[in-house]
Amino acid sequence: MPVKTIDEIVRNQQRWIGNFALFLMSVGALIFLGTTDQTIQNAYLNQLTTVAVLLCIGIITFLISRSRLTAHHKSHFLSVMLLSIPFASISMLPYAAVTVWASCFLFLMIALIAYDRIMIWYAIVLIVATNVFIMVRSDTILVEIDPTDHYARLGMIGIAICIALIINHLHLRNLSRLQQLADQLHESARHDLQTQLLNVRGLEERFLHVDQKNLLLVGVHLENYHELARYFGEEIQQQVLFDCIERLKTLLPPYLTMVRVEGGTLMVVMEKPPGVSCEEEMTRLSQRMSAPYQVEHHQIYVNLYIVIDDGEVDQLSMTKRIHQITSAFPESIRDSEKVMCLNQEWRKEQSLRVEAAKALSRADVNHDFYLVYQLQYDSNQDRFIGLEALIRWNTTIPGAERPTVFIPIAEKSDLIIRLGEWVFEEGCKTRKRLIGLVPEEFSLSVNVSPRQLTHESFMPFIERMLLKYSLKPKQIKIEITESQSLDFESQPILRALRRIKTLDFPVSLDDFGTGHASYHVLERLLPLRQLKVPKQFIEQVEESEKRQSILESIFQLSQSMHVECIVEGVETGEEVQIAKDIGIHLFQGYFFAKPVLLEEIICLLETKKAETTE
Repeated sequence: MPVKTIDEIVRNQQRWIGNFALFLMSVGALIFLGTTDQTIQNAYLNQLTTVAVLLCIGIITFLISRSRLTAHHKSHFLSVMLLSIPFASISMLPYAAVTVWASCFLFLMIALIAYDRIMIWYAIVLIVATNVFIMVRSDTILVEIDPTDHYARLGMIGIAICIALIINHLHLRNLSRLQQLADQLHESARHDLQTQLLNVRGLEERFLHVDQKNLLLVGVHLENYHELARYFGEEIQQQVLFDCIERLKTLLPPYLTMVRVEGGTLMVVMEKPPGVSCEEEMTRLSQRMSAPYQVEHHQIYVNLYIVIDDGEVDQLSMTKRIHQITSAFPESIRDSEKVMCLNQEWRKEQSLRVEAAKALSRADVNHDFYLVYQLQYDSNQDRFIGLEALIRWNTTIPGAERPTVFIPIAEKSDLIIRLGEWVFEEGCKTRKRLIGLVPEEFSLSVNVSPRQLTHESFMPFIERMLLKYSLKPKQIKIEITESQSLDFESQPILRALRRIKTLDFPVSLDDFGTGHASYHVLERLLPLRQLKVPKQFIEQVEESEKRQSILESIFQLSQSMHVECIVEGVETGEEVQIAKDIGIHLFQGYFFAKPVLLEEIICLLETKKAETTE
């Protein structure tokens, strides 16, 4: 809630004065309507005129209090209107002096609560002027008053004026202190206490009415910020953060402001530099920012990621833009992308994921998904030796049917458990149907997500499926993706792998080389039968000596461990030939077979069997 300034408080009090004046003048007008002519015989205005004057004073005072005049000018006009009341009442009653004094005291009280000294000075001038007038023109008073009484009343009024000024001064001073305290609290709420940088709230207020299309937001994230406190202590962690901020200020081009979002996440707001590739500039910045930090004889390395928001979007607040950047950091870390740009293409992909997530929450696992199968080929034996079950989503959202879109969304919830169980059972049904068409060692590969692998129901479920469809473990191959989210050293993973090994399931490690499975895990803990080389290592391998070296290293590792090595994603004869020259003879990809429905697989296998029989 915004803090009111002294000027706003004075304006509010002036509105109340307008209400008060209108109420008093209305009551006074009603009183005069009910009085007799004898009561107002000394008045120089008749009854109806007096009523009209009082109503006019009340209405005009009320309108002034509601006008758009400045508080300073309002005080002058309100004072003139309110002081017209005692001035007009001097000759109205027999005790005119008493009326004037009472009116002045009332006015002093009103001025006092209004925190407005202008009104007090008006009251002082009127008090002095009217009392001098009464003393000089004593003929206006029908009842004789001793001059001493005048002096006594003037003394009392003087004392009241001094008290009013003192109280008014104390009120204003306390109000100023409260205002200063409120300003300090407001500033504290807009700044980070540790670094004194703006926080998200302060950033939102600062750029509330600014065209954000001309602004570039650069998010800087220290991935190992919290680990610094664990290994080096909070003081060194804080010093690294301060050094990082100072380094940013030195290396960045001119910027508008810097913000601390949370922990080791900073945000920089700058104007878009014309004719400059922001991504290239930020890549250089990332390299220089990641240089070791010297803190108390420690050489500390930071894992720094930068996300840039180009601002090419309509009606998006700073808070939402910052939320987009912070939500992109996990993606940047997962893909080891040191610099990421949030452009229109990225936003379209995010919108697609949001729409897909909503549709997935309403999807029926048994009816909205289906499987396609891709055969695996052995070039030494010149025959197909297995196939992989691949899930597809039957949805009306363009682009959402891609597994790279909906699988990561499903993995964020227990939906992946239900999907995984459905895929496993459908795979068992398929392998059951293939009995008689393929050799017994022909395996069907089923992908298992890390979340599914560690779920308590996973192992009992696959055991039930083997019994239900009368299959042997070697006929179903479990594919585990070597991803960053799968910790092969964690106890839940180890328990699941040991159980798989006990049941003698063949295990294929998918996307080998993209995660962090250690040699210890590969050699001792996994019941490993196969390493799958991802497409990125075989793609255009004929043009890259580095990829050929990686491919050869993976093959030699598989040979030393006595496990198979299969390359997936092969699309050209050149890729196949290079892999065969290295020694690899197992393949999966469009060059040999595309993912197709089960009916096409069965037709193909029946044809192959018929050809073999002949």
